[in-house]
Parts: sequence; C-alpha cells; structure tokens
Amino acid sequence: MEGSRPPFAASTAREPGALRVTQVGLLISCLGAVLVIFNFFGLATVGMILAAGGAALAAPGGAGKRWYVAVAVGAIVIVLSRLIADSAETLGGWLAVIGSLSILIGTALGFPSQADEES
Repeated sequence: MEGSRPPFAASTAREPGALRVTQVGLLISCLGAVLVIFNFFGLATVGMILAAGGAALAAPGGAGKRWYVAVAVGAIVIVLSRLIADSAETLGGWLAVIGSLSILIGTALGFPSQADEES
C-alpha cells in the first residue's frame, strides 16, 4: 500500500563523511574548552574561537540531539562570558568554566561512533 510510510519521513541514510566531520568538530570544540579553562600560554581567546567553530562544524551530525544542545549552549556561553568578563571578571570566568564543562560533558555523552552510524 502506498500510504504505509509517512510522507515526510527522515531518511536513515547519511552522508558517508558526516560521522567523521561531527567527530572532528567535537574534538576541536573540546580542545577549545580545555584552552579556555586552563589558559595555556594565554590562548583562552583562541580556545573560545575553537570551541565555537568546533560546535558549528559538528552541527550537521548533531543538530536535534540532546547532547548537541549541551555543546552548542556551552559554546554560546563561552562567547558571552568573554563579553561579560570585560565588566565583571569573576562572573565572566565562572561562565567560561560552566560553558567549557557543558561542552566537555555533552561531547562525552554523545560522541558518535561507527555503531551509531550502522543502527
């Protein structure tokens, strides 16, 4: 029967490189989060850019999933913390740490693997 499938069903097939791009984006975002937390060699600003860029790179493979929401919100909070740190350093620092932890936890919970792609 023709109507056995919903008219706008999501395709189960994904692009072959989507998994790898998502993994690379999440790893870049985690590297940025670590740089923001520890500020190695004064690279916290570079870490902020890496965190936001990595989250954007991972978006096609993670958008709509709960773990990606944590990564995206964490990246947004890191960027906002830089703006807030100009007036209130303590609040901006705590927001940067909270955003970085959100990225690290979201990545740990939702890092995609080959088994996720096959099912």
